[in-house]
Amino acid sequence: MLRQTGIDLGQEALHLAVCVRIERRDGQVVCLTTHDAELLVGGETYEPMGGVDATAVRQEAGAGVDNLDVAGLIQSERISESDLLAGRYDGATVRLFVVDWQQPGLAPLKLLKGQFGNITVQAGRYTAEIRSLSQRLGQQIGDLVSPTCRARALGDAECGVNLAAYRATRVVVSVKNRSDITFGGDWNPSGWYSYGRIQMMSGANSGIAREVRAHTQSSGQARLQLQEALPFDVAVGDTAVLEAGCDRRLETCRDRFNNTVNFRGEPHVPGTETLLQRGRE
Repeated sequence: MLRQTGIDLGQEALHLAVCVRIERRDGQVVCLTTHDAELLVGGETYEPMGGVDATAVRQEAGAGVDNLDVAGLIQSERISESDLLAGRYDGATVRLFVVDWQQPGLAPLKLLKGQFGNITVQAGRYTAEIRSLSQRLGQQIGDLVSPTCRARALGDAECGVNLAAYRATRVVVSVKNRSDITFGGDWNPSGWYSYGRIQMMSGANSGIAREVRAHTQSSGQARLQLQEALPFDVAVGDTAVLEAGCDRRLETCRDRFNNTVNFRGEPHVPGTETLLQRGRE
């Protein structure tokens, strides 16, 4: 008889329900269950959500990554298409466990804890990949020598740049598509916003941020081409905060940000070609 967490899995008749707790990065929590009625577990109410399917949880011994996919119908009250497209569930923390719906007060049987990975939306259905915490074991730990800066992000504790001095609010003057937008009233030279980011402050994309792939300046207008298209249409008159970017070169750190003291790269270390050169005979 198996009693790992208080649930007796050795009974002839089981009363099991899968519960999913999703906590977005903005702190909003969504609690769902496959049961056909609400369940009170750990002081939180888990709402029934029909049309949800999950693949089997794959668990491996050692450092293998455990994961599964969850697919379901988009339901505007709890998980909406607009929130998925806007990226509000990207990186959300997910916890899956099993409870006895007749005795939800028993300690649950834990299945998986991780984060949302790839999320796709098609024909009114979403499919979300859940990656377990063991995925972090495959990430690089420590620094490697490189000619470019290894600070995690411009303006973080390692970088030290005060980004407030490199932000500007601008208004959309023309739109080619959701990833090619031109803002007016900006005279910063071409490339100033490349590798930076914009955050929309009004319109359908309000609150959504995107990284900038390329910036071209012409006659006081800043044309920005984004790494990833905004999820909703952009309209002339929408406003956004534009943030300068950094290509992680020493010259940019010195000339644009006057931040050489915090540069975290080794641009003068000889490269592989130099190290492999043959000496004179």
